[in-house]
Amino acid sequence: MTGGLLSAADRIDGLVSRLCRWAIILSGIVLTVVMTANVVARYTFASGGFDFAQELPTLIFPWFIIAGIVLAAQLGSHMAVEWIYGKVDEPGKVKVFLLANLITLASFLVLARQALIVADIAGIEHSPVLGLPNSIGYYSIATGGLLVAIVTATAVLRVAVNGWAARPAADTQEMPL
Repeated sequence: MTGGLLSAADRIDGLVSRLCRWAIILSGIVLTVVMTANVVARYTFASGGFDFAQELPTLIFPWFIIAGIVLAAQLGSHMAVEWIYGKVDEPGKVKVFLLANLITLASFLVLARQALIVADIAGIEHSPVLGLPNSIGYYSIATGGLLVAIVTATAVLRVAVNGWAARPAADTQEMPL
């Protein structure tokens, strides 16, 4: 049974990883193109640029950031505190890891829920040019909170089943997408 759960966790992590990597790549490309085009337009057109180019980055950038946060959490690098593990033996490391990550999981679920509540309120207002609801950024926070909770749950499952060696090792080196 645990083999099936671990296999499901691997598939979920793979899906979340691909989703976040694509979100970073696509949003990064769109942000770069829009902002570059707007700079060129400022110096080329008498109108001084594109009106939508002021709003679009504020709608896309949160998705770019959230995707990076989820990937960092998946790799054990988001808010990693490693020094405490050196103070306890291996069973203690597992207990501390599980406790810390269960707190993280609960916190990000609460964050996701609260972001949905705020998104509902912010959705009343719309951006002046594109007419899009101001809730889009809050939905990115809700989505990110849920995804961090999911990847944290998969890490908790791995460590609970396979021990300390199964944890995502916090690697602070740069990671290519």
